[in-house]
Amino acid sequence: MSRTRLLFAPGDLRGADSVDDAALAGAIGEVESAWVTAQAAAGLVSAETRTAVTGAVDAVTWELQADAEALAGLAADAESGGNPVIPFLTQVRARLTPEAGRALHRGLTSQDVLDSALGLLVTRTITQTRARLDVITEALRSLSETHAETLCLARTLTQPALPTTFGLRVATWAAEVAEVAALTPRSDAVQVGGAAGTRAAIREFAGDRTEALLREFEVQLRGPDAALSPTPVPWHSDRVRVLTWATHFTQCVGVGSSIARNVLIGTRPEVGELALAATGGSSAMPQKTNPTVAVLLHRNGMRAPGLLATLATTGAEAVEERSDGAWHAEWPALSALMVLALSSLALLEEMVTGLSARPEAMRRNLDAAGPGIYGEKLTIVFGDRLSKDAIREILSGSGDPAERLGAALAATPGPVPDPAELEGFFGPSSYLGEAESIRETIIRTTDPTTP
Repeated sequence: MSRTRLLFAPGDLRGADSVDDAALAGAIGEVESAWVTAQAAAGLVSAETRTAVTGAVDAVTWELQADAEALAGLAADAESGGNPVIPFLTQVRARLTPEAGRALHRGLTSQDVLDSALGLLVTRTITQTRARLDVITEALRSLSETHAETLCLARTLTQPALPTTFGLRVATWAAEVAEVAALTPRSDAVQVGGAAGTRAAIREFAGDRTEALLREFEVQLRGPDAALSPTPVPWHSDRVRVLTWATHFTQCVGVGSSIARNVLIGTRPEVGELALAATGGSSAMPQKTNPTVAVLLHRNGMRAPGLLATLATTGAEAVEERSDGAWHAEWPALSALMVLALSSLALLEEMVTGLSARPEAMRRNLDAAGPGIYGEKLTIVFGDRLSKDAIREILSGSGDPAERLGAALAATPGPVPDPAELEGFFGPSSYLGEAESIRETIIRTTDPTTP
């Protein structure tokens, strides 16, 4: 994400540094250094050559990350070859002797480097999203516990439905976030296939040390645990993992947007059930306090699906041993989704930790919904004694619905509950069903300490 476009999307700054041009240039440098270091470890180049190459890579990377104009120049030079790896290598080779230059990038193709570099950025992004998801889940679990007995109105298709608790509503949010965390994909992808995915050049110069070279390359990029994994196979035109990553990032954005939509509804003055600690003002109306953090989350939710669709399309368009445009179309879409995921989860954490409920408003809205929210209960309990028309009259008539229910039951065979029981029939606490049991189940199953 170019830092010059952040004014178009307030909030993206929270994720842009992790996935901007400087981060990509740094990751490309890491991959090239890892490759020559792996060659040295496998005995294919000298330690002096490794030092010369990694030093040149570090110098070019530092210049690119320190100078916005240098990055812009790299971007301009990338047009001729279609990717930034080629001009990056040109700059590094200019600092090397011919002998050292031969070790740089030897046997690789641009896609090996760019896919591995993007894999590094994805890994780092997913590390951040997973940590943030866990924090948000815990914050929602705590809020749910606080409001386990806070009554509120359940709404379906925007209309009053039944009594519920705010604790259960928040617990369902926690369940959503925890599920996204549980579905976090693996991201330890290293690409090394050579020009056409056969590793022909690598085999040619590495011979029987090819396995050791590939293993060391993976260890350099992924850490010591990679030594225990099978040797990676090329995935130049197998882009399923890219779509899997994109799906995770979209889920991070989507869960934030969904919760934000609930908050936006609850903070409307005419609803008044929720309040946010941090709100934004209006340039035209000084009396306004806007739920800006929720607005930005909702906005992100409308941006992400199109990017995911792009990556579903590029995966379907992946052909032969390297795609003619589909691979190239992945980079901006995937990087934008990473920024959105990081931005959304940072905003979501801020929103849920600053969210407060207004139980009195929740009870007011619950009471204002009228006796109609007990229609299901009447049908279940007295459906064998009262017709639908009779139930409709009880719920819609004027006066006390408990008195109308008693009168209607008195006109049918069977016992009539006493007045206190009839009044209690229309109390919201009397028709919560399994709400608390469901809430407790969610709280238990989203607790990371639960076996």
